[in-house]
Amino acid sequence: MFKKTKYRLVILNALVFFILQNVFGAMIYFYMQYSLYHQVDQSILEKKNHLLHEKEKLGTRLNPEREENRRFVYFLWENGNKLYQVIPNDLISSNDTNYFSPLINKAGLQSITVGLESYRILTISVSKDKEYLPVQNIQIVYNLKHEKEMLNHLLIVIGFGSLLSVFIAGLAGIYLANKALIPIKLSWEKQQQFVGDASHELRTPLSVMKLNLEHLFRHPDNSIEQESETIHQAIQEINYMSKMTTDLLTLARSDSEQLQIVHESIQLDDILHQVVKDFKVLAIPKNIHLTVEIHPIKMAGDKERLKQLLVIILDNALKYTQENGSISVISSKKNSRAIIEIIDTGIGISNTDLPYIFDRYYRGDKSRTRHLEGTGLGLSIAKWITQSHSGKIRIQSKEGKGTHVIISLPLKLKS
Repeated sequence: MFKKTKYRLVILNALVFFILQNVFGAMIYFYMQYSLYHQVDQSILEKKNHLLHEKEKLGTRLNPEREENRRFVYFLWENGNKLYQVIPNDLISSNDTNYFSPLINKAGLQSITVGLESYRILTISVSKDKEYLPVQNIQIVYNLKHEKEMLNHLLIVIGFGSLLSVFIAGLAGIYLANKALIPIKLSWEKQQQFVGDASHELRTPLSVMKLNLEHLFRHPDNSIEQESETIHQAIQEINYMSKMTTDLLTLARSDSEQLQIVHESIQLDDILHQVVKDFKVLAIPKNIHLTVEIHPIKMAGDKERLKQLLVIILDNALKYTQENGSISVISSKKNSRAIIEIIDTGIGISNTDLPYIFDRYYRGDKSRTRHLEGTGLGLSIAKWITQSHSGKIRIQSKEGKGTHVIISLPLKLKS
């Protein structure tokens, strides 16, 4: 199932990575091209300013022996676009000079390609006073050979990098695809396990109910009193299924964020007193001593959900605490947080099972009966309620000695 998804992600990630690399390479190339040509244009304009400010020295300023940059060539044109002189005359052949004359009357910087060479040209007008030079226009010509070579070398590097990027993009695509699929696989596995466990849990009560109904059908003449045990078992299974369905719906809605937590000002100690009062009655048949040490705590939270949280924890404590045991409920405030501790002297949890107790349907001791253990969803719901209040829940336990549940909740909501 995940192979096709993985291939698609690899192709998509590789394509994105490849495009980004090549776009970056193109940006470098065009920036370098702009930078080099801009430097050339600045050099040509500097030459123009020197020539215009020192016209009386044109004859000496254009002396090829004094010209340091051999990429500059000067065309001196007489009236009627007649070539007067090329300085220096060994850089451009006389046959190629005919390509430059049409650009004399064009203003601004121009570009031209002659054969395999590219040039940048600027034409300036000078005085026709014969005291200086018998020319009307001077063309400043710059050979772009050096810049072209640099750009060609850069293009080769970028091209090689582009080919290399195909390999890198493939590796990056595989790495990113594997990373992206990890949470998807985990989510899928949890969903499959959740569906499988839910199906298994619901199949058992349905089977029991079916057997009970078949038993009633086979004995139609029996009275209700005679079949009271069968009816009682059926009602138990219905109650179990009803509780499991409610828990499943709660978790499903919490996963899809459909359940909203109502934050309002509440007295946490009032909720604790109410829950403890109900459980004191339930503790009497097992002769379990339930003690409380509850301090007044005002906080922001969802009253019904916090009550559900406390019921889940106390219900577990009562289930797994043997006769003549004890349960303590303690509440306090510490560093702007409400701390609730529920300590029992029950059968405890093994170190092997402790890391997984918040997982849905996780069962540690397989010897426990289904009705004693409940639906296996209570602690998952407890964790969700705690986290939805920006709180933390921690459980410490030793097998055979008891369990200590610590719930930490902020008194005020974070803005």
